[in-house]
Amino acid sequence: MKPHIFCLLLISALIMVSCSTVSVNYDYDQEADFATIETFTWRQANAKDDALEANPLLKKRVLASIEKHLVAKGYKKAIATEPDIYVVAHAGIQEKMRVTNWGGAGGYYASPMYGPWWGTDGYHNRIDVNYYTEGTLIIDIVTAKDNELIWRGAGTGLVKNYKNQEKMQKNIDTYVADILNHFPPGNEKEGEK
Repeated sequence: MKPHIFCLLLISALIMVSCSTVSVNYDYDQEADFATIETFTWRQANAKDDALEANPLLKKRVLASIEKHLVAKGYKKAIATEPDIYVVAHAGIQEKMRVTNWGGAGGYYASPMYGPWWGTDGYHNRIDVNYYTEGTLIIDIVTAKDNELIWRGAGTGLVKNYKNQEKMQKNIDTYVADILNHFPPGNEKEGEK
């Protein structure tokens, strides 16, 4: 493969990865009747080391976003009556390390196009180590009648520090939407199944 084509493919791959900020997984009870769900309310999560409990302002933003998305899907928040489902939101954070080996002699950088010195000068025998924080938001749907988990969606992405609360809320909304696009099952946007 020609070097300029390889670089073009690599740049395209990096652009696609950077556009995908949330990795979403979900699962559900295939016997549950999601068509009968009309109302919801909140239930407290009892998760150990819940990142939302540790940050009440963030929790408030996340719950407001989830509620907004559920209402937009046609669900109503139960006020005086027992709901059809309980919504439980909790989150976790984890410190991660990414190691990138940039190769060396005999690798891509030793191409004759760059001359014999390029791959052997020690400059490209480099390993980069980056530390980052990864967060996972979990949204559980539990039946009020039987207290059974019937749907779980989880979104994982990088944890960022924001100075602008509007930008933070916009990103929370996107994060929540990416998860709730899979609820109810079978109702995903085209191309996301």
